[in-house]
Amino acid sequence: MTQWIVHYANACGQLDGWIERIGEGIAEARYRAEQVLPAIDLDVVVQVWPGCVVKEMGFVGYAPTGTMIQLTFDPDNENLSRNIGEPLERMVAHELHHVMRWRGPGYGTTLGEALVSEGLAGHFCRQLYDSPPELWEAEVSGKDLATCAEKAQLHWHDSRYHHGAWFSGQGDLPRWAGYRLGYALVGRYLDGHAGESAASLVHVPAERFLAYLGT
Repeated sequence: MTQWIVHYANACGQLDGWIERIGEGIAEARYRAEQVLPAIDLDVVVQVWPGCVVKEMGFVGYAPTGTMIQLTFDPDNENLSRNIGEPLERMVAHELHHVMRWRGPGYGTTLGEALVSEGLAGHFCRQLYDSPPELWEAEVSGKDLATCAEKAQLHWHDSRYHHGAWFSGQGDLPRWAGYRLGYALVGRYLDGHAGESAASLVHVPAERFLAYLGT
């Protein structure tokens, strides 16, 4: 029998009042995911790191390996309370898809691989929750998105790309450009391949999606 072990880093009591709701969100995301993906053993580390979250959400997720998810919260963030339900569940599902991809081709070392990994994880949330794109998956559009797509086409195989510039706005690209591009290209692929899903594509190489990068 598989298990998820949730580790609450709460020696100082910063998560007091939040643990039950966080646990419920993790459990619900796990339940939904296991309807379409194999059950796995997983460590989930829950921690507090003020200021180191997506400010619009009050939390952030990270999947550094195929065995662990890190969930970081800022209890003082004014947006946390309203996002602790389904938005939190979707974040857990997003990171779980990354975990599963680590167990196949990996998250990736090139820009193209990162775009596909993020796009698949975003559409996995849509698959489980029938949800619209997240804020970071819909923020960039129009001419800005087209310009970013042209740049991504040139740097698709680049293993020295600046991840922060593409995904966090740490440069001259729009904030979250990489998330939007990834979500869009995977969406175009899925539109043309009925019967496939983010779950069924979890281990598919990124090259399959390159032709769908154009806006």
